[in-house]
Amino acid sequence: MALSVARPRVTLRRTERESYSRAVRLRGVEGAVVGDALTRTMPRTVALCVLAVAVLTAGAAYQPVPVLLLVVGVPVLVWGVQHPKRFVALAILGCLFSKSLAQVSGIPPVDYLDEASIAASLLVCLGPRILRGQPIRTFPGFGWFTLFGVLGIVSGLVANVPLVVLASGSALALKGILLALAVAQVQWSAADVRRLAKGGVAVMLFIIACSLVNLAIPQTWQGLVGNIPQVSYRAAIPSLIGPFVEPGTLGIMSALGFLALVAWNTTMGGTRFTWLMSAGMALVAVFSFRRKTWLGMIGSFLWLSSRAGRSGVFATAVATVAGILVVFWSTLLTALQGIVATYFDQSEGTAARTLMTKDSFFVALDHFPLGAGFGRFGSDTASEFYSPLYLERGYQNVWGLSERTGNALFLTDTMWPAILGETGILGLLVFVAALVAVFRRLRRLSRDEAPIARWLGLTGIAWIFQYLLESTGNPVFVSPPSYVPLFLLMGLLGSFGGKTPGGQADRTDDGQPAAEPAPDGGADVAQVTRTAAVR
Repeated sequence: MALSVARPRVTLRRTERESYSRAVRLRGVEGAVVGDALTRTMPRTVALCVLAVAVLTAGAAYQPVPVLLLVVGVPVLVWGVQHPKRFVALAILGCLFSKSLAQVSGIPPVDYLDEASIAASLLVCLGPRILRGQPIRTFPGFGWFTLFGVLGIVSGLVANVPLVVLASGSALALKGILLALAVAQVQWSAADVRRLAKGGVAVMLFIIACSLVNLAIPQTWQGLVGNIPQVSYRAAIPSLIGPFVEPGTLGIMSALGFLALVAWNTTMGGTRFTWLMSAGMALVAVFSFRRKTWLGMIGSFLWLSSRAGRSGVFATAVATVAGILVVFWSTLLTALQGIVATYFDQSEGTAARTLMTKDSFFVALDHFPLGAGFGRFGSDTASEFYSPLYLERGYQNVWGLSERTGNALFLTDTMWPAILGETGILGLLVFVAALVAVFRRLRRLSRDEAPIARWLGLTGIAWIFQYLLESTGNPVFVSPPSYVPLFLLMGLLGSFGGKTPGGQADRTDDGQPAAEPAPDGGADVAQVTRTAAVR
């Protein structure tokens, strides 16, 4: 006898049947709407594409470079909006090696790659926030830095500085601040900082590799990468330039890398690899033969070692430094004597830095309470256009300050005369206040329980000390690529140790904008369908 199994009948309540029918109808409506939209817009889209190709082709015949930049740049910017953190990382690389790429390629416009990278980063990171009506995220000292920029621009307008000069000088003085502002718009996590640190290690390995090649073939490497054809020797050893155009840049960049590695070993725990990397970066910095770099590294290394919190670390560091001082005492003494002679010895015009520093006070007093304006004193822009203030003071007859005397390198060899002369006494005070604000945030982070935050704090404090020492004879706050690490760190501080206007919920971990509700009446058919199905 066959057994029959009764199948249970599936019944739907009235409300469920109505919801199901509504969802089916809406899906049909969605398909119809989408199909009609495609039918209506396809010819228009094809026509626009054909017109765009024709316009670009015609434009390329007359101005191929701008058209090429447009064709390549727009997709890159679109990709950057979707992946802002990766875009910022690539922009940082562009800022670091723009001068080297310009020198190697022989294409002068490549020298502006750092400015272009910062402008693109602002579009990618800041633009979407403004379009969405979200508040701008800031970083420590941002208000002071903004006031500094306003003082420089207003000073230039009051002093009737030509707009071309003022614009060029403003871009030079403020590009680091703009870089920090772009970086601050993205919410960075501890994992992001670790990834940036890994990228930094890759850059340091590249610096070490280039320095080894430079040591092996100094003259060939100097002719390929350096901005001057002659190799500078110290005791038959060439002053290395690595992947940069001059020894001074290699010195400060390798010193910053060394200090970041020492801070990492102090907070995160060192490995054999990180200790070898720190030793390699220290040797690269030593063979750049930059005196201030050496002194800054020694002082910061001792301070970082004192913060290790482990017995024997600081004592070992002191013993290491003492041994270096004993072995290289004569070299270090010569370096100290050279620093004193540079600033105070009046023979052969070697006190050009001192002359510019002294005159910057008089310039600030002449334009009190403002300054002479961006692009007018102590900056690369003032050198390029040879400021009238230099002619008034007879710099054209001073060795180191005019090509007529055979050397004009000291015109752009300092930092603080430019700040004081161009923005006045108020500008100098405001700039110092901005650095103090950054230092306070770094000091707070250096005591944080989170290791990655503590590493940022210790690294930043050591860097500020190094920057201040280097700034006595190098425009490190504006000169590429030396300004990049510090202002990158300032931008990261917008995500660590303080509150941000937009909060941490306005971006995903990948830096993407968080989902926002659609405006009234703007819900699409798919959203309506999903809502109906849920009901």
